[in-house]
Order: sequence, then C-alpha cells, then structure tokens
Amino acid sequence: YHRFMSGLQGGKMSSSIPDSHIALTDDPKEGAKKVKKAKTGGCMTLEEQKKLGGNPDECSVFELMLFHLIEDDEELLEIRQECVCGTRMCGSCKQLAAEKMQEFLKDHQEKRELAREQLDEYRIIYNK
Repeated sequence: YHRFMSGLQGGKMSSSIPDSHIALTDDPKEGAKKVKKAKTGGCMTLEEQKKLGGNPDECSVFELMLFHLIEDDEELLEIRQECVCGTRMCGSCKQLAAEKMQEFLKDHQEKRELAREQLDEYRIIYNK
C-alpha cells in the first residue's frame, strides 16, 4: 500500500476491508468498480458542487490519479482547478480514474504473466 494514501473509503486501507484498496491482482473490472464507489471530496449536491467546488485534498479518487494513474502534471493541475472551481463533477473524475485503473491493472497483469512465463523458461534452461 502507498504509505501516503488514504483508503478508497477514507480512513486506513485494510486487507480485511476489500473496498478500501485495489490490489494488483484484482480483476480490472473490479478495480474500476471500486474506484466508482470511492469517497470523493465533493459536496452533498450537484448544485453545491457547482457553487462551492470540490476538495481534491480530501478525495481518494484524486489521490489515485495523483500518485498512480496520471503522470502529466499539467493534466493533474487542470483537473484540480476544475474541481476546486466547481466545473468538474465527481462523476467525471471517477469515470476517468476507473478507465485508467482498468487499463493499468490489465497492463500490469499481462506483464506479470509474461514475467512468469520467462521465469518458467529460465527454470527449464538452468535447472537441468
């Protein structure tokens, strides 16, 4: 777990609370589903969100994008500003993060399987 991140539901991550974290072994669709259920820094109503803006510092979805899903600092700054100004709603952030998480997990698991196959080949060659 990332030591600076809060869990998806706020608070601490816990292996006994599956919806508090996304594991690298989670099915990509399940990972996306967890992102869509995550706690945000948004207001109680859409009207309040548009008027007051959100709080990305209290948003587990923004944290995921910041630490793991988006490398481009300008894109992150734009998302943050739109959130604070009330022009970006939590649903659009969740959708973006869910798509990126699904892609990340799929890619990671494909690479892990390739590494496993290469390790098996290595064992066959060098264990004779």
